[in-house]
Amino acid sequence: MVDKDSLAREIGVDVLKPLPRDVSPREYFRGRKDDRDFILMLYPDASAPHREEMLCFIRLGAWLDQQGVKAPTLYEKDEQQCYALFEDLGAQSFGACLRDCSVGRAELYILATDVLKTLGQSGNLPDGLPLYKDSRTHENRRQIVDYYMTLLRKEHTSEQTLQSYLSMWDEIESALPLCPQGFVHGDFHLENMIYVTYEGGLKRCGLIDYQDALHGSLPYDLVNLLEDARIDVPQDLRVAMIDRYCAGMSAQEKFTFLDWYRVLGTQFHCRVLGLFIKLSAEQGRDSYLVHINRLQNYIKDALENPILSPLKLWFEKEGVDFSSIKDLDGDIIRKIFRNTSF
Repeated sequence: MVDKDSLAREIGVDVLKPLPRDVSPREYFRGRKDDRDFILMLYPDASAPHREEMLCFIRLGAWLDQQGVKAPTLYEKDEQQCYALFEDLGAQSFGACLRDCSVGRAELYILATDVLKTLGQSGNLPDGLPLYKDSRTHENRRQIVDYYMTLLRKEHTSEQTLQSYLSMWDEIESALPLCPQGFVHGDFHLENMIYVTYEGGLKRCGLIDYQDALHGSLPYDLVNLLEDARIDVPQDLRVAMIDRYCAGMSAQEKFTFLDWYRVLGTQFHCRVLGLFIKLSAEQGRDSYLVHINRLQNYIKDALENPILSPLKLWFEKEGVDFSSIKDLDGDIIRKIFRNTSF
């Protein structure tokens, strides 16, 4: 673990101000050097996976800039200690703008949707971009079985049950036309977008936290934006942004896009629902539990779509209820998982 005071001296600054943590092992700090503000991204160690992730972030940032999408400019990097200094795009995340009402909701979602449309129309992709199908993101749609169902039943769900759940998803996906593919940010929510303003009044959406980007199905990022696990997005705004993104598509292309939007969105909610319980059970991070009811409601609503009939029937057969869990207590969750054999 790098000593923060020693690192500050090495960089040549007096103070590194820590920024709020996310679910990753990375830490972020704000500082100022050579009359410009910077963000320090620091990994807990310089293991090969961490170095590769940092270098991937740098490569992706350069690629985004080539596509006309704003990303933080790299100032310095140190592979031996696994840190990098980037341009500070400011503290105004889209989420902060929404909370303090400094920018209209519609403007924020239009900027974000237009960035996705730009990326979706890119004719080239970064070298070595991992496939969504082979990613932990896709694999972890299982987390609803591993964690939510375990919490409901107070016992570990069998491997046979897990395999029937995954087979059910294969059945749903195989019935659909091929999904449009391209660059997928993978964590496209309002806290990973910075509201950047320029002289003359130009407003842009700056992207951060894109090191886990994938080559995958384009609807994934849009559903991440419009069915956010952390906030409610009005239904009329969701419809307007879907229409904005799909403008120029043929009727069949839009039909296919919307079918995959629903499938990928529901897989996303199944993953995150399990993830938030996992974070409480294994790391004591209970702040995410407040979002559980929203995720349950997303899934309940989605199951009314005929495309997801196999999933609805599967949950009914397994006795999985998306209404019974209301106020979750982290201590109770940890007790259940301590007493559950995995």
